[in-house]
Amino acid sequence: MNKRKNSIIAASILASALVTATPFALANHHGEEYRGNHHDRHDMEQMCEDFREGKGRFDQEERRAKMEARRTEMAERLKLNDEQREIWNQIHEERREKYQNRMDEWKEKLKKRCETLKQ
Repeated sequence: MNKRKNSIIAASILASALVTATPFALANHHGEEYRGNHHDRHDMEQMCEDFREGKGRFDQEERRAKMEARRTEMAERLKLNDEQREIWNQIHEERREKYQNRMDEWKEKLKKRCETLKQ
């Protein structure tokens, strides 16, 4: 009985230690290198330059052409008839308008940021 009780206590202590140590073991990418280097952030000067020149992620014509080609290919794979294709195009036009509104708001914010960056 005593041996069983000690085994249960030892197992629970071991489980507690493992549960406690797991976040530290899995979160090793949040060390000094991560804090000081911001891998996910873009270089603001480069982004502002691309914004002014309209290249990179700000080249809307290139993006629109790629998306249109992708949608056309997908509609062909789905074998949509004319009526379905009309609805398909309306749905994507609505999505494009919503995206454009969000993009315009984002561009305004970026424009303000870039102006303060220049000063």
